[in-house]
Amino acid sequence: MTIVRPRAAVLATIGAIAIASGAYFDWIGNRSPQQVRLQELLTRPAVNDLAGQTLNYWTSMAAPLAVAGAIGVLGALLLVRVLLWLSFLLGLATVGLWVGRVAFADGAAQFRVADAQPGAWIALGGLVLVLIGASALRRRAATDEEAGDYPTQAYEAA
Repeated sequence: MTIVRPRAAVLATIGAIAIASGAYFDWIGNRSPQQVRLQELLTRPAVNDLAGQTLNYWTSMAAPLAVAGAIGVLGALLLVRVLLWLSFLLGLATVGLWVGRVAFADGAAQFRVADAQPGAWIALGGLVLVLIGASALRRRAATDEEAGDYPTQAYEAA
């Protein structure tokens, strides 16, 4: 009988929560993902002033981060690696799209890593934790005795 590595599941859960919570902090240029419409990010360059605009949470950049975090938590609780990898890829695409769009809107020469605010670092850290947790979440033998019995049984049968 095999068991799942519980530390990997806990690590992936913490990472998924970090991805989702990264949406509530400032990212680049003191703008949070809740202030950026997903449609504008995909169709137009980033604009630095959003005075007077009220945004719906589910149409903002925060929605994909929340969905990626929810999928990751679900995958970690159900011990399904495919869901963890899906969470990682969705979170990575969201972070990459956001950083890439801002970097190219202002000019790649003007963008510096120091411009990244806590939200971006929290989301990136969460992505790393989900990546580690997803790769380490595999089955192993329940005890060393069970792992050692297989070669002996094969030798005796021959």
